[in-house]
Amino acid sequence: MSELPVEESIYKRIFFLGVLNGIFFNVSGVFLSASTIIPLFVSNLTDSKIIIGLAGSIENIGWYLPQIVAAGLTLHHSRQLRIYKQAAYFRIFSFALLVLAVFFLPLKNPALCLVAFLLLLTLYSLSGGMAGIAFMDIVGRSVPSYRRGSFFGLRMTIGGALGILAGLVVNSLLIEYEYPFNFGVIFSLGFLFIALGLFSFFFVQEPELKNPRAKRSLVENIKEAYSFFQSDKNYKTLFWVRTAISSFLLGYPFYIIFAKQVMFYPAGSAGIFVSYEMAGYLVSNLLWAYLSDRVSNRLVMLLSAISAALAPIFVLVSLAVKLPLHLFAFSFFFLGATASGLWVGFINYLLEIAPDDQRPLYLGFLNSLIALTLFLPLLGGTILEFSSYQFFFSLIFGLALLSVYLAFRLYKSEAKPTS
Repeated sequence: MSELPVEESIYKRIFFLGVLNGIFFNVSGVFLSASTIIPLFVSNLTDSKIIIGLAGSIENIGWYLPQIVAAGLTLHHSRQLRIYKQAAYFRIFSFALLVLAVFFLPLKNPALCLVAFLLLLTLYSLSGGMAGIAFMDIVGRSVPSYRRGSFFGLRMTIGGALGILAGLVVNSLLIEYEYPFNFGVIFSLGFLFIALGLFSFFFVQEPELKNPRAKRSLVENIKEAYSFFQSDKNYKTLFWVRTAISSFLLGYPFYIIFAKQVMFYPAGSAGIFVSYEMAGYLVSNLLWAYLSDRVSNRLVMLLSAISAALAPIFVLVSLAVKLPLHLFAFSFFFLGATASGLWVGFINYLLEIAPDDQRPLYLGFLNSLIALTLFLPLLGGTILEFSSYQFFFSLIFGLALLSVYLAFRLYKSEAKPTS
């Protein structure tokens, strides 16, 4: 094996606990899925597609948006784990309050429940963004590039396998229990796996950064990061490719709404759909991990763009001919494959091109820019409010084809050999 960036014992501990962290978080993602559970719950509180789109955007926006600020707060520290822990405690507290709101407010005061749910989900997500930079910096310093595909692939593949089973649990809960108790239990299970995921990473042995950068103001950090964006052509191209593929998020919360309002699939179908989505994670990650380690992350992103183009086809076909539930569910399969491939390909490509001493800025600046694209479900809700499903999903399909074209423009990143 090629030389490791840290002691082997530290590497193995971070690799194992980082994978365990990802497994728990991928299972938790079933219980607060932005494509099924969250929009389905919010649709019981409001008919507004704009608000449903906003709800489907919050978790990703909150994770990405504060990262340039987080980078400035963490860049000068020789260790990041303390920052990760502080953010984790806040995440646990805010999500615990969210669970209580779901149990006690929907029937008594739906409007208050909606406001509380959106606010607490925002706080939970923002604190996740603060923790994200610390987590990625620890991983970037400890896991070599030729093992990162396996690292993120194992997180998603094992988590995806368990997520399929979790989807069956969701299906049962939605059928067997009445609203809102069923959603209260679903979010409680999400809380359990979130806590397990956060606490598991507490026990890593973090390598100390020997020459941390001097502390600078937020404005200075943004100016420096922008200079990287201007001078590093591949860095800029990566942003545009990532943005183009992210157009699939326009429709992300509305596949389940279409299934509910147009296709009239039975109660509990959300559990089936989320199982298919996790199956997309599982099956595709076997491919993504191999390609990331052995071929290139550019190819991972290209195939993710193709997957994004396949998902809306099932909706467009079903407008003409009603598809059986399990055939329509393949739209969710390709959503899962797209999301996982975009994550594996993008983050590994970015970690690969970022200089070691500037990694937090590279990550933080680009992730904060990408956060703007995560408002796309909100934009999607606005478009859908004033148009038809046929126009809406045709637009998504066209943008996905554009992302395939743009992905070809990304420079190829060569995977490093393992021996």
